[in-house]
Amino acid sequence: MKTPIPFLFIRILTLITLSDSYSSSAQCESVTINTATEIGPYSVQTLTEDDGIRNGPDYDGGTIYFPNNAIPPYASIVIVPGYFTAESSIQNWGPFLASHGILTMTIGTNNILEQPEERKDALLDAIETIKEEDTRINSPLHGAIDMNRFALGGWSMGGGGAQLAASVDTSLKAIVALSPWLNTLTLSPSDLNHSTPLLILSGQLDAIAAAALHAEVHYSYTPNTTDKLIYEIEYGTHTVVTGPEGGDGEAGRMVLSWLKKYLLSDDCYCPLLLDIPVTASNYMTNIECETATLQSIDFNAGWSIISTHIAPANTDFYFIVSPIIESMIIAKDNVGLAFLPDWDYNGIGNLQEGQGYFVKMLTNEILTIEGQQLLPEENPIDLTEGWNTIAYLPTEAIDAALAFSYLAETNNLVIAKDYAGNALLPDWDYNGIGDLEPGKGYQLKVNYSSILQY
Repeated sequence: MKTPIPFLFIRILTLITLSDSYSSSAQCESVTINTATEIGPYSVQTLTEDDGIRNGPDYDGGTIYFPNNAIPPYASIVIVPGYFTAESSIQNWGPFLASHGILTMTIGTNNILEQPEERKDALLDAIETIKEEDTRINSPLHGAIDMNRFALGGWSMGGGGAQLAASVDTSLKAIVALSPWLNTLTLSPSDLNHSTPLLILSGQLDAIAAAALHAEVHYSYTPNTTDKLIYEIEYGTHTVVTGPEGGDGEAGRMVLSWLKKYLLSDDCYCPLLLDIPVTASNYMTNIECETATLQSIDFNAGWSIISTHIAPANTDFYFIVSPIIESMIIAKDNVGLAFLPDWDYNGIGNLQEGQGYFVKMLTNEILTIEGQQLLPEENPIDLTEGWNTIAYLPTEAIDAALAFSYLAETNNLVIAKDYAGNALLPDWDYNGIGDLEPGKGYQLKVNYSSILQY
């Protein structure tokens, strides 16, 4: 069970260590309280039903805000307002989040008197609208939606509806509940029994959804095995979190950081969530930020095959190899897609976990990669029939025959090779490779598709 981090302890710790920059990693240097509070780097474009987006049956009217100069596919969040209020009451969240690269859809309700259950349905229906934009031929979002990354949020009864949706749709990546309201007479822990990471923002002086009766109860009813955080804004009323400007901008910082961590899997924002806002009158969380791991990889002059057991926060191949790019001639992935620095061409795109890469260098170089360690037992590698270029995930050297023993025993492995051409031939009981080593990649030829589990 995760242990909640109490407010007073963190506040004291924060006063001792407060800093706008949280990571020595070059990949996280640009992530600060200031950058997470201000408008982001992307320009924002909008789409409405007049532009051709779907008119969903479970909500009334919607606006899609998206970054028109960011790199797709886009992760998305839908936000719905509260009782007796219109879409416009929460629309400030749209341009703010979109300017940071997150597609945001704000919606209205078919009836302003709708209860949280109906607002749950409205949120889930709006996700279908976003998905349809991915296939609508004339949409600027055609082919630009990440179909596996959706979050939901809402204010007041909308925040209650967002939490109810998490119990229905287990594929959701994050929930943002803003001054949430649920019927206290009928609410039970079973209503909020879900595993979707939950952020709750509330106001200390909220007379409509008093934190002690709503936000704090919702936090308590959500399982302790679910990542969750509650932030109450000092002197805040019910409307304090209808936009990112609430709590002197700390509302925006916390919501953005939550979505970056859980919707986009960007751990650079995790420390920002553990820095208690100066406007907080109450704060509690059970989340923890993982410590980054370093791996130094040798890039030999000439050709080699390299790999990593690290998952960096920024997976862009150009970004990762930029410290040694002056010496790099070419890099290729398993299917032959190339990275050509002299031509400013990145056909590889992003570093793929479990894959090895062919690299040709002018000189010997060492590259250090920082991020979260990929545990071999939790990261099986998919193999396709024929040749595969695979990563080596263990942190210690292992005899190649032992590492590939299951593939050999099932008569699947034809041959394994290192970058120098040394071979493992199971049919001949021959191991010319010796030990597999961290930082190196290997070629495998298999008879049929399967999984490599170190």
